[in-house]
Amino acid sequence: MAKFSFKEVLSGDILTKSWLQRQYKVILLISVLIFMYIYSGLRAQQQLQTLSNLQKELNDAKLVQLSLKAQLMDVTRQSSITRMLSEHQSDVKPSKTPVIRVQ
Repeated sequence: MAKFSFKEVLSGDILTKSWLQRQYKVILLISVLIFMYIYSGLRAQQQLQTLSNLQKELNDAKLVQLSLKAQLMDVTRQSSITRMLSEHQSDVKPSKTPVIRVQ
């Protein structure tokens, strides 16, 4: 392998050397592999960002669901239903006898 000067590299004379012309396939392969490596790294980073955004959305949806479930439980509680009936002056009164379950 011959030594090259900085002037040959900058001027482009290095491309006319015979050993470099014999190795163009290897250089091309290495260049393609470098581009594929960079692309896959960027793609992985993009997918991680998408995953992070979806995880945030999932957590927000879970919090909303938990809040709505708590509100529903509060509204459907017997004491809450009795209070709402009395506020609306309804004639419906809660039963004093316990529920009988048929098996």
